[in-house]
Formats: sequence, C-alpha cells, structure tokens
Amino acid sequence: MLKKILLIVLWIAFAQLVQAQRTISGKIIDVNTKQALASASVFLANTSVGTNANSAGEFKLEIAGPGRFNLVVALIGYETYATEVSVQENITGIKIELKPQVAELAEVVVGNYDKNGWEKWGEFFMEMLIGNTPNALNCKLLNKEAVKFTFSKKENILRAFATEPLRIENNALGFDLTYSLTQFEHNYKTRIFYYQGYPLFSEKKPRNNRQYQKWISNRKETYKGSLMHFMRSLFRNKIIEEGFEIKKIIKQKTSSASIKINGLPLEEEIDVLIDKPLTGDSIAFAIDDNTAGLQFKDYLQIVYKNKVMSPLYVRTKRNIALGDPITAKLFMPDATKTLSVLANGSYFFGRDILTLDYWAWSEKLSNLLPLEYRYPQ
Repeated sequence: MLKKILLIVLWIAFAQLVQAQRTISGKIIDVNTKQALASASVFLANTSVGTNANSAGEFKLEIAGPGRFNLVVALIGYETYATEVSVQENITGIKIELKPQVAELAEVVVGNYDKNGWEKWGEFFMEMLIGNTPNALNCKLLNKEAVKFTFSKKENILRAFATEPLRIENNALGFDLTYSLTQFEHNYKTRIFYYQGYPLFSEKKPRNNRQYQKWISNRKETYKGSLMHFMRSLFRNKIIEEGFEIKKIIKQKTSSASIKINGLPLEEEIDVLIDKPLTGDSIAFAIDDNTAGLQFKDYLQIVYKNKVMSPLYVRTKRNIALGDPITAKLFMPDATKTLSVLANGSYFFGRDILTLDYWAWSEKLSNLLPLEYRYPQ
C-alpha cells in the first residue's frame, strides 16, 4: 500500500513538472534569400537554455517554467538577433530572419582592423569585459584571435568586434560561457565605456567533489551583495531583510571662488547624500504578479552591510578603506522610464540604468551567474 501511495505521489510530481515546462520553437532563415539557416545558435540570454538549429533551420527550446527572457540567435556572418519574449504558454511557429553583418563589421572581418590590436588593447579589453575581480584570475578567453580592434583618431573612440562568439572558461565559478558580443566601445574623450552582449552558460564538469564544493562556495560568495541579489531583494520588497541600505544622492552645483574662467567662478557639481534610508517600495512598485517596476530620480547609493569590498578594488581607490562594506550607485539617465525587474533578478531596458562605483567594477563576466542560480539557504 505504501509503495502504491509513493508511486502516485511521484506521478503527480512528474505530471506537475511536465505541465510547468514551456517550449519555444521556430525557424531561422536569411532575410534576403529566405533560405533556412542551419547550425544557428539559439538561446535564452543569461541562462543555460540553448540549442542549435537543425539542417532545416528549425529549433526548439525547453524552459522549466514561465518567465521573460531575451531570445538570442547568433550565426557567424550575420547580425546577432535578440528580442524579448514573455513565456506564459508554449510559443510555436516563430520565424526569425537574420540579416548579414553590417558593413563596418564585414570590413573588420576581411582585414580592416589594427593588426597589433591585441598587443595594444587586449589587456584593457579583458579588464573591461571580464574584470579585475578575484574570480577573473581564474578566467580564460579561449579564442582571443576572434577579437578585432579599430581606433578612430577623429572620434577618439576604441571599438572591439568579435568575428565569432567568445568562449570564456570560468574556473572560479565552474561555468563555460559562450558570449555573443554585440558592442564594445570606449570614448577616451568623454571616458564613457559601454558594452553589450548575450551569454549562454554551461556547467563545467568538476574533477572531484572538492572542486565542486569550491564552485558552490564561490557562487554563493559572488552572489552576496551583487546586482542580481539586489534586484531579487527589490522584487520581493526584502531590501532591509537582505542587508541592503538605500539612500538618495542629489547633484548640487557649487561655485569655486578660487578658480575662475573668463573672470567667472568655476561651477562644479558635488554629491549630496540624503542621510535617510529608503524602503524598497519607495522606488519600486508591482506592475503585475511577475514584474516589479523600478523608477527613481537622481542617484541611489546602495550599501550592502553583510560583505566588505574586495581588496583588489580598494587598492584602486583613495577614499575607501579595507573593511568598508560594499557601496555602489545606480543612476537612471531618463527618470521618466520604468525598469522592469523580474523575480529571478533580471531586468529590462538595461541601457537605461547605469552602475557606478563598486558595481561598475564587480559586475563583469567573471562574476556573472545564470538566472537559474538559486542561493542555498
């Protein structure tokens, strides 16, 4: 009788699991010829869910449950395709048309790039993309020859392109990443850096249980105080309980009497911290059952009290000391927009929110965790 009950329970659990699964299926074709494109990589960005299109250009992705994702298609010789999908039910019959590479990238592929680019800018590229974090010391870019650089003297802008998806081995966290780089640009005049890309994760096979446990420990430590941790806490309105403190920073103009330009005092902007902690629901609100909206003016200072900043970061700064808690800033250039935040910590309209200070240093590929990651309780 006990065996029969157990079988019934297992069957119900299996049925619920099958019912919870969702699928996305469709076909990849060339926008001009309308011919099927085989072997295109199709995946959900920042997850381990991915596949390759078959000889007929068809694909099928299986997802554990509902959610919103960036659906990405990448194929050498074509522009990377990305679109946001909301998966509540099965999505079938998608037709995705890929465009040939833009002229600028096509020229890079055939040779219009700096032949000594990696010697000049390779270290900078690794620092800005993968980072200088402790985890970065155990990361390798396996196909650096795919990275090409161009520098515009007129614009004073460095750009990097990848002729194929980048293959990154993260031996600190136990992941292999396939990264479709779509933009890497540094303006030396304005000192503004921007990059964009779409990662696909796959679990590495550990040598032994000791290495596996080390990966689990490193993932846990990396998650604590991260932007993903913050966004998940914000979604659940558990900011304070999770150890975060939010305060507003406003920019205030001030005149320097000792420094003058054309006889007029030099105007500068200084940060003024409003020393009053904010609650999560003062900057976020429920859009629906699956989405929270984040919207704020000025800047936000985020302090995570349960972890100190890495010594590698502290060495680069003069105004912080060893033992100081993680302190970062968030800024929305257009305060009229609303950022959509999901339960798994993902957020959309990513270009409309900027990370500053510690998160600008730490939120690199070496510290990236997949959206499926669950913090062990």
